[in-house]
Amino acid sequence: MVNKNIVLNVCGVKSLGGLKLFLESFDFLAESGSKLTVLYSELPFYKDLQNQFIDSKLVKFIYIKQRRFAHPYLNFFISKDIKNIINSSDAIIHYGNFGFKTKIKSFVLIQNVLPLVKNDLRNRLLRFFILRSSKSSEHILIQLKHLKNYLPTEERKKIIEIGEIVEKSVPLSNTNGGIVCFASEVPNKNFQFILKTLRKISNNNLITIINPSTNIKEFNCVTTSNNEETIKILSENEIYFHASNFETVGLPLYEAQELGLKVVAPSSPYTQYFDKDSTFLYENNNVNDAVEKINTAIKSESKNIHALNYSENWAKVLSKI
Repeated sequence: MVNKNIVLNVCGVKSLGGLKLFLESFDFLAESGSKLTVLYSELPFYKDLQNQFIDSKLVKFIYIKQRRFAHPYLNFFISKDIKNIINSSDAIIHYGNFGFKTKIKSFVLIQNVLPLVKNDLRNRLLRFFILRSSKSSEHILIQLKHLKNYLPTEERKKIIEIGEIVEKSVPLSNTNGGIVCFASEVPNKNFQFILKTLRKISNNNLITIINPSTNIKEFNCVTTSNNEETIKILSENEIYFHASNFETVGLPLYEAQELGLKVVAPSSPYTQYFDKDSTFLYENNNVNDAVEKINTAIKSESKNIHALNYSENWAKVLSKI
């Protein structure tokens, strides 16, 4: 394999999902022997990562001070030296849904579906930049195939689907009827719908809500500070309840199944991949149907979960550089 010089543009990437996605690709590309230049704008995390490679000759970090609104036009703001480093590389991967124009091969990763489906002012503006980057890039990276339907037909020939799903059988974690879910203030996560549904479940003492902003007295509310604590709480239950209107992947669904939980989730493009014996799909935003599916899941006597393992294949990307 010929080693490549690759620019990784992670300006604006700071969500847990975005960071996880970047780290997995970073590890793969670094291990491939490629020379990496990381453009970053979020100081705390990337500063820590930079310290791990302080003596590396293959990894270079460049801090970009411009604010997020300037990121689609960074080619007008960055110094000549930085511009020369970028344009002398083999390719650039933009991780934050959109990038800026360069003279080299460009990949844009769409990791947030909301700008493509929501019509408020902020998301319309983000959609403009996403579609602009998609049009000017040689390749568009998506995680799963349902995202293709949100992109213009004329751009779909550029798509590289990096997500891969493998099914495996996992023993059911519990038969205690315990239901667990995550709290969220993000409207798309549909937490108010979750509460409406769970308040119709008779055994409220068996319901656990992870990380609510305030304590909800009729439920068992817990706060976790790391992934290990979250996994422990999930594993103590039988059913994971999910309600997001839209997901790029929906990693909690996969993680819950791998822990041996039955999943109750809305019938949606992002849940089309799941086995119907271990996943109980309800009509989106239908409280009564969600309650019915939760009760069906509780009564289900399946001893094993047909779990899906999700991973990403960055070799597909490297082969195109």
